[in-house]
Amino acid sequence: MSTPLDHVDQLSVWLKDAGLALLELRGPSASLRLVNDGVSVRAVDGEEIPPVDAPSITVRATSPGIFLDRHPLHEHAIALADADVRGGEPLGFLQIGPLLLAVPAPLSGMVTDVLTDHGTIVGYGTPLLLLRPIEGETS
Repeated sequence: MSTPLDHVDQLSVWLKDAGLALLELRGPSASLRLVNDGVSVRAVDGEEIPPVDAPSITVRATSPGIFLDRHPLHEHAIALADADVRGGEPLGFLQIGPLLLAVPAPLSGMVTDVLTDHGTIVGYGTPLLLLRPIEGETS
């Protein structure tokens, strides 16, 4: 006969693989909280729940084109990893022939990762950057 704790190792692997920060299971006589801090997954007792960072938002291409992390007349990327940005500010451009479309930040936050290299041909919906919203912002 298996006990509920027999499956904690498998649940921990699934939690980490899915990139989830917290899994909480409650039953009539017991509860289990697993916390993924990005390095390891651990069980948490009682009411101790560590703060969970807001999930990152994936900024995607709104059109096929060539992703540019900078304006063609400038040398440096607009948005680098760990850069703070305001909602509406351009994070890069999509070049479609001679046309440049700005890729705006959907909300204020911090760029956590640039997923697409400058000059890469992208399709509609291609992930370009990850943005962690500032506290209180919603998409």
